[in-house]
Amino acid sequence: MKRILISLVLFLSILSFSGNFSLSILNLTTMGLDDGAFDYFPILYVTYQPFDFLAFKVTDYLELSHDSWNLGTYSIFKPRYYYLEGKFDLFGYDVKLDVLKTRLKKSQTEKLEGLRVGGLKFDYYGAGLDVKIGKINLGAAYDLDLGSVAGYVQADLFGFKLGGYYETKYNQISLDVNRSFDLGNFSILAWTALSAKSSDIANFSYLVGGKVNFNNLALSTQFLSLGVNRYDADFQTGDPNDVAFLPNAWAYYLDVDYALNDYVLGVFLRYNSVWASDPNYLPLYGLKLAYKDFTLKVGNGDLESNIAGEQKIIAELNYFYSLEFNKLFSFNSKLVTPVEEKKKGFNSIMDVILGEEGKSFVVKGIVTSPKDLLGKGSFYIQDETAGLMIYSPVLGGDLNVGDVVVISGKSKLWNGVIELVANNVEKVGSAKVIPDVLTSLSKTFISAFVYVEGVVKEKNKYNFKVDTGDFIIKVYLKKGTNIDISNLNVGQKVKVQGILAVYKGEYEILPRWQEDIEIR
Repeated sequence: MKRILISLVLFLSILSFSGNFSLSILNLTTMGLDDGAFDYFPILYVTYQPFDFLAFKVTDYLELSHDSWNLGTYSIFKPRYYYLEGKFDLFGYDVKLDVLKTRLKKSQTEKLEGLRVGGLKFDYYGAGLDVKIGKINLGAAYDLDLGSVAGYVQADLFGFKLGGYYETKYNQISLDVNRSFDLGNFSILAWTALSAKSSDIANFSYLVGGKVNFNNLALSTQFLSLGVNRYDADFQTGDPNDVAFLPNAWAYYLDVDYALNDYVLGVFLRYNSVWASDPNYLPLYGLKLAYKDFTLKVGNGDLESNIAGEQKIIAELNYFYSLEFNKLFSFNSKLVTPVEEKKKGFNSIMDVILGEEGKSFVVKGIVTSPKDLLGKGSFYIQDETAGLMIYSPVLGGDLNVGDVVVISGKSKLWNGVIELVANNVEKVGSAKVIPDVLTSLSKTFISAFVYVEGVVKEKNKYNFKVDTGDFIIKVYLKKGTNIDISNLNVGQKVKVQGILAVYKGEYEILPRWQEDIEIR
């Protein structure tokens, strides 16, 4: 076994020289302070990416039991998920293809305590496909072992996020929808879902919930009514798991929170049909105090069903640890150059882009364009996942390109682009900024620091177009940059770098200063 481990370490070390390699662990930890009982659930993520369009990924729940792969006289543990992920542009659509053992997970109802109704958690050994067509996402997966199929469609229409899901393993069909409302000082997020077996639609399950924010105060509530199908609902935390296996069961959640910077003080209420049917049980209620990823809860009953005994006082600590290695022999440029980075309590920029509008986030990234240069009151940052526009009329005026910053704020859709409205900006270091090659005109690159190489196809007073051979992109000169293109002529070869933006549906690169345009 030692020889297998040494060979594996050597193999991964060699791979890290020819591609990007990352290893991350998410640890969900709970301790009952009544008696010191302890529960933790570590999740391992490994990614090896030799090219921007291809990655090999492993996801494993380390505490669960494992099967083994036999390699002659040796054996090695088999992770829960292991798959090849390919991402590419097909006729202007973003396409993702997964092959081998993985999971198609889609849901729009996990808003409070991880309660899910409908959606998909479809494990498969086979192939899965996801396609993004404008405001519509659709996908499917096929499991070779069981011959089962799952599919979904999600769409963003008129401010509503709609989803439809079906899988043949349990003959499950479901619908969900959520909607955000901005009413001045009030912001509202509402969600609902229906789910049932396709052969027994009349006995469906449903979930309704909502969250209301008023300044620093937030009220969240949701109600589940379970039909006859036990697979309609999935409880992650907050309720005894047997509730999800009882026909016609119900559960109710209520949280009231007050947030001040990174601190949250709140009260909560939990009730369900199991407790209501037993006169010895009262509704579960209590207080919570949270600071970033640490939460302390005090209640009148058992707060954690995963720990044996009754836990009336618990501490929760969820943390994420990541090691990332850039490729030594690079096929494509990457932004982040530090070899090792530890992340605690930060969302990735992709979390902001894919998350609910109006939600609070804390992100860490490198400044790629200074404040007010490309837009009044705004600047841009980027991490290893994507780029993001930061709107900060008051904060951030002293930042420079290359500064590493931690920013907290709420996401907002502005002219079709997600931005973060900052309420706190903190400089924590510095790093080298390297643009990523723009491989396609895709929303994936919006607000990112990119570059293209090609031939000048057309020139105007404040813009010109570059033909890369794969696509034509406009380069637009913002007034405050004072960039001079008088020496630029049609037919010349150029390299242009800047921030990718979209204006009236057209992609544009916004160079920051004269040096961002290089005539070859």
